[in-house]
Amino acid sequence: MDFDNLGETVRDFVHEKPLISTMIGIFVLLFFASLIIILIQTSKPEVPTQTFRKEPFTADAKLLIPAAPEAEKDYYPSRTIKNAWTEEDIEPWFTKPDEETLKNLEKANDAIVSDIIGAAP
Repeated sequence: MDFDNLGETVRDFVHEKPLISTMIGIFVLLFFASLIIILIQTSKPEVPTQTFRKEPFTADAKLLIPAAPEAEKDYYPSRTIKNAWTEEDIEPWFTKPDEETLKNLEKANDAIVSDIIGAAP
């Protein structure tokens, strides 16, 4: 194949169809530009290696332990814990349920139990 003949064929094509040849040229340039960009983006950057020296710790003065917060010192030791509530403590918070409420609760619990047992073989 003669390269001079190939060159003349390309020149004739460019002169006969300038729009198509321009579009082909632009696509070729964009292809090579994107290829270069992809190669640059995928190359790993060089990470400088760091070397650390291991040195044993030697204290030049006595280590001081920081004081704990004052709230913990005052609050926790002075707190008294009750093992059980007295009747006076219970009265403001507890109300006895009436018969109707207890029956509704019993029906609701029976329905839950029957759903569980009804699914069992």
